[in-house]
Amino acid sequence: MKRVSLNAERREVTTKGDTNKIRREGKIPAVVYGKITETFYVAVNYKDFTKIEHEVGRSAIFDLNVEGKTYPSIIKEIQIDPIKRNIIHIDFEAVDLSKPVYMTIPLTFVGEAIGVKKGGILDPSLHEIEVEGLLTDLPDKVEVDVSNLDIKDVIYVKDLNLGDKVKIYSDPDAVVVSVVTPTTEEVVAPASTEAQSVAQPTEAKAETKTESSKEGAKEK
Repeated sequence: MKRVSLNAERREVTTKGDTNKIRREGKIPAVVYGKITETFYVAVNYKDFTKIEHEVGRSAIFDLNVEGKTYPSIIKEIQIDPIKRNIIHIDFEAVDLSKPVYMTIPLTFVGEAIGVKKGGILDPSLHEIEVEGLLTDLPDKVEVDVSNLDIKDVIYVKDLNLGDKVKIYSDPDAVVVSVVTPTTEEVVAPASTEAQSVAQPTEAKAETKTESSKEGAKEK
């Protein structure tokens, strides 16, 4: 897993108004917690964080530099503004790099499947897996090569190889990705206009016959 450095400023627990002020200053309010430290609150520069996020993603070890001390941390949660879609808060978990951690790792699919070239459809079922290991041994993402997948071929979790230092906790029989045949819906043709035109005169004749019978009855 990649390791990056990020400066953070310690802050006090503040009101919503103070938190919004931090955001207007171009910073992201954040909290740091974990077994190796007491919970404390910080703010990180928005541009610095998003630049790192763009370069290495969110699955990385963040060395938070706070008041001359470094806290190796991982991201546990990021809150996004539902309208503006910008980051409004981050949860960091400070970790002991000498002990294994449990976390989810994203999956990425590489290559063009043989079955797709034949007209099949690549159908990913999982987009992340649950793993455990030392952060320095965990990958920031797992690349799944789909090049050899033909139509109806499947890759399962048990087919993934992350080495002896990483334990996978996801169901080994869970489907990661497959190539499926395209499905076509059967279209039911509407009744022909000719059939409709045949049916209408028949109904008209029946009505005429009924009316004639009634008139005959009255005359009697």
